[in-house]
Amino acid sequence: MQKRSKFSATRSVVFTALMTALVTLATVVLGFPAGDFFFNCGDAVIFVTAAILGPVPAMFAGGIGSFFADLAVYPATMVFTLFIKGVEGLVCGLLMRLLSRVSSHGLLGALFHVLSMAVAGTLMMTGYFVCNSFIYGTPASALAALPADAVQWSLSLAIATALLYGLRLIAFRDKLGFAPVPRHDAPPYRRVPHTGERSDL
Repeated sequence: MQKRSKFSATRSVVFTALMTALVTLATVVLGFPAGDFFFNCGDAVIFVTAAILGPVPAMFAGGIGSFFADLAVYPATMVFTLFIKGVEGLVCGLLMRLLSRVSSHGLLGALFHVLSMAVAGTLMMTGYFVCNSFIYGTPASALAALPADAVQWSLSLAIATALLYGLRLIAFRDKLGFAPVPRHDAPPYRRVPHTGERSDL
């Protein structure tokens, strides 16, 4: 049991490091500037990480991976990004894990994942609105970036959903042993047939 636990921890670290690198690559390599905004696919990788590995790996991959991406593309926001993208991954993973107690498979499970990504993406947009208000000096100036953030979030949600359910990447969660453990608050009810015999203790 101890060896298995150590193997699981090592596997989690390895896959978290891999997804962190993929967040950086998806942001830098699959990103392109559009005016004052930089579109990228980093959020899609964060969402996939949350769905497969869980909240803590998604927080690490989102925060650290995006931090190094900003260091290469736009260093002015890298400290803000470390926090914003980390929270995005953490919240997305926590919501997915919470809602998986209702259903983690089938259409309902997919809808719960999409809902979790939507909430996390909204938090990301809110975080960058505050960040841009600080950088540009006024909230009115930061409003100009919201439509671009919304487009990036929508595209990332669509890409992540296609990867998870179109290409069936979500199946790797079960194969790799990262599936959420079902919660059993009480033992299942079992009906004991009445035999009619009397037992004197």
